[in-house]
Amino acid sequence: MTLGRTIIRLCAIVATMQASSALAEVFTFPPMRTSQISDPEQSLLAHVTPSAVIYGSADIGAFSPVIEAFQQDNPFIGVEYHQLQTLEMYDMTLSQRANSEPNADLIISSSMDLQMKLANDGYAISHQSSETQALPHWARWRNEAFAVTQEPAVIAYNRAFFREHDLEPPRTRDDFIALLTKHDDLLSEKVTTYDIERSGVGFLFLARDERFFPGIWDFVRTLGQSKVKLYSNTSPMLEKIADGQVVLGYNLLGSYAETFSHRNPNLGVILPDDFIVVYSRIAIIPRDARNPDLGARFLDFMLSVKGQSILQNEGNFNPVRSDVPQSPFSSLIFDRYGERVRSFPVGPGLLVYLDQAKRERFIRRWQDALLNRR
Repeated sequence: MTLGRTIIRLCAIVATMQASSALAEVFTFPPMRTSQISDPEQSLLAHVTPSAVIYGSADIGAFSPVIEAFQQDNPFIGVEYHQLQTLEMYDMTLSQRANSEPNADLIISSSMDLQMKLANDGYAISHQSSETQALPHWARWRNEAFAVTQEPAVIAYNRAFFREHDLEPPRTRDDFIALLTKHDDLLSEKVTTYDIERSGVGFLFLARDERFFPGIWDFVRTLGQSKVKLYSNTSPMLEKIADGQVVLGYNLLGSYAETFSHRNPNLGVILPDDFIVVYSRIAIIPRDARNPDLGARFLDFMLSVKGQSILQNEGNFNPVRSDVPQSPFSSLIFDRYGERVRSFPVGPGLLVYLDQAKRERFIRRWQDALLNRR
């Protein structure tokens, strides 16, 4: 991309963000070309639908490379990316359907359970292509819901702090409990994780932990005793760990942590030795999409070998397809530690996490375990 085009894009992004609603940050990527071409399909798309509207929970910094690569292949199509919280995306989809308003052309959410509910309740349309068929069976459901990434939950820590105090960062959940118990004064108010009442991803991670780690509630009680700092997003936790405001994080998104560690070597990233929870972002084409053909075109690009490679190499989103050459980080997870991976298959089984009675019991237990810090 040229410097001039970069400046134009940045100006467009800033202007759109200033005019956007309180719910979303809207990032506009104008078409790379605007004159007509001889390709009838491209010409039709340029006349009727100049922009693909995407609702997504991924940070724009990590997701913009795949948008720009898509536009390299589709220069007459603009992209409007609405960066939203997962619950906001879900609520907007319900509201827009109820009010007969057009929805996005594609929704990509990190809340697997909410996306699965939309698909199961009839809010998604079917799409089948050579790219969707290339996905492993577990990564697609009824050609309506598609896993587009695989992302591990990791432990992150401040390297300088651990060196200064001659501490070993925890490599298992039992190690984590032992570290906080032994150094409770040193690590008080220095630990962070998701607030599962506000973070769908955080809730899924902890629910998966409960299934595979019998000591999970002892773990949560130890976090409470350490006056854990709770956040709904990954980025602020990584920033605070890197600059030393906190020094240890649990169940953070590995895609963001790995990317952040490349820019800030003071951030250490650990794949737990006992087991690794891996979740996926799920994409659906909404039934009330403005332009479902554009949503399908963008989805197919993301699921292509090229798109999956860009998601991996530029955003550290591990690919779902098995025929994509793996990065060192992906290879470490799925080759070296493959038997430790605990994934979420795409399907109705995810709906168990939305059972309101079970969810309320789970959150009450979480609150009780953290009671001494509330």
